[in-house]
This record gives sequence, structure tokens and C-alpha cells, in this order.
Amino acid sequence: MGIDRLDRYTQERLRQRNLVVRRPRRDTVQICVDDGSREGFRVGWAEKKPRSFDGKLAWQSVYRDVPGNDDSYWRGGLADKARYTPLDYGGIEELELAVREILDLARWGDVLAAREIRSGAGGTYTATMDETQAEWLAGLAEPKGITHLGGGRIRLTAVVVALFRGSPDSQLHVDAHDVLHVYPGDPPVQLARQ
Repeated sequence: MGIDRLDRYTQERLRQRNLVVRRPRRDTVQICVDDGSREGFRVGWAEKKPRSFDGKLAWQSVYRDVPGNDDSYWRGGLADKARYTPLDYGGIEELELAVREILDLARWGDVLAAREIRSGAGGTYTATMDETQAEWLAGLAEPKGITHLGGGRIRLTAVVVALFRGSPDSQLHVDAHDVLHVYPGDPPVQLARQ
């Protein structure tokens, strides 16, 4: 199954996050990110199985999760406590909605940050944003590597940007076009690679 079999909205969300769809079996769809391997790294999958309460086939979503107390997530290697978590409400009949659940919940920034470190490319990104947001962002305890340069201008290391690329859509994240989405509803901020 290719991305073109999904509705346009879901296709666009996958493209915005540089994610690909794989279908290893007829009843399974995987969402993967490029980690340098041939297959890609699974950030989640949906599997069609009978629901426990009525026996009807439904897509059961499983997403990669990292608990909030796993500080290793922010340190540039694979998170120590990462795990795959199934949603336990019984599944959903529409595949698109199952994929959207994965995008809303999965975390894979540590995978991208580890790849960035292995590449040795380094570098930084800059942007100008609302002064209050810039101060807040630079004041975060984790990840390290965000500097407020004054006047709403910020600098982020490439590793920090990689971490934010793998954050769920519902949180602060960077998309495939180097656009930083700080808060839902606020204007996004274009990053410039230095």
C-alpha cells in the first residue's frame, strides 16, 4: 500500500513529517521514518484485528511512546524507556483515522537526533519569532542547544531540530519544510539552516 491510497489530509500530514507507509502484510500498515536503514524505523503501525467486544474487524493502532521521565530521549541517543503502546479502546474502522492516531501520539525525535549525530554534519538553524515564545523556548530545561539571541531571534542546533522533527503533531514540532510549529493555532515559524 502506498501513501496514495489514503485520503489527501492524511497523505499531507505524512508528507509534512517525512514519513512513509509500508504494508508488510495485507492486514498491517506501518508508518516509518528514514533512520538510514533500508526499511526505515517504525514509529507506529495499524493492524486489522477482531475487536474483543463485538468481533468486528477494526484497525488497532500502536505508537512509539517515550515516557516523560526518560531524560535519555533528549541526549542524542535512542531513548532508554521507549516502547510501543497499543491504543486499547477497541480500534477504528477507517485506516486514515488509525494513521492519524499514530501521528498524534508517536515520538521518534531521538531516532532522528541519533542519525544527525552519526552523520557528523552539525550546524544550526535560526528563526525570528515572538519575543515571549523565544524566551520560553530558550528557557526549556531539555533539550539543550536552544539559544535566545535577543529580539525574538533564536538559534537551535541541528540535533535539537531533529528531536523536534520527531515530536507528535499535537506538540511543538518541526515539519519537512523546516517550519517550527510552537503552539496549535499560533503562526508557524520558518527556520533557516546556517
